[in-house]
Amino acid sequence: MTPADAAEVLALCAAFDLRTIGEADARAWAYALRDVPLDDDTRQAVADHYGVTEKRATPADVRRIRARIREARIGAAHPVYDGNPTETGKQFTARRREQLAAAAEGHLPPRSITQALDAAPPAAVLALVAGVGRPVDDEPRPYITPEQRSALRAPLPNQRAALPALAVPCPVETCRAGRRRLCKRGAGIELRNNVHGRRRDAYAVEVTTCPDCGAAPGQHCTAPEPHPARIRAAQEAAA
Repeated sequence: MTPADAAEVLALCAAFDLRTIGEADARAWAYALRDVPLDDDTRQAVADHYGVTEKRATPADVRRIRARIREARIGAAHPVYDGNPTETGKQFTARRREQLAAAAEGHLPPRSITQALDAAPPAAVLALVAGVGRPVDDEPRPYITPEQRSALRAPLPNQRAALPALAVPCPVETCRAGRRRLCKRGAGIELRNNVHGRRRDAYAVEVTTCPDCGAAPGQHCTAPEPHPARIRAAQEAAA
């Protein structure tokens, strides 16, 4: 920046803060900004300064705001230099600086990091994404057949047998296991292959009609305890 350039910058500042400008001011500003050219970014830096404060601008303010303007353009452009395997380190440095300067000047358009890296998904992936949410004509097929499902649900060797009584809570005071929870005995040890007798009885009352007294599901037998025939009927129905 020459003294004449600095005088133009000072004149722009004076339009905002009404400062008095002299030849010494222009020379001092020119020396402080000797590596900063007079361009639209410098003028915008002055305008941006007075757009947010009433304080007088200094050469440091102009330098800082101008650098911020240019850095914002570089950040928006996401310049990526692919490089050349045959170039020297000096050539790489020079070309990279030219690229950053072009971005700072606004010669490179803004773009996303995905565009800069050319990281768009393959066409096959885009085709799959385009089909998400669209209705289909055919009913979805099950992952496995009913026969396979039954085979998988059957108890396997060395595993606990199916416990249909888990469908009801355990009424034993020291257990109180909830639905689908295993019964527990002392010290919190789970009963893997059986349930408490009272839970078995509660299940029979819940799901089976008593063959002896005719009590409907959910109704207690006429006897204090469920009739043995009702318990057997529940076990046979769950088998």
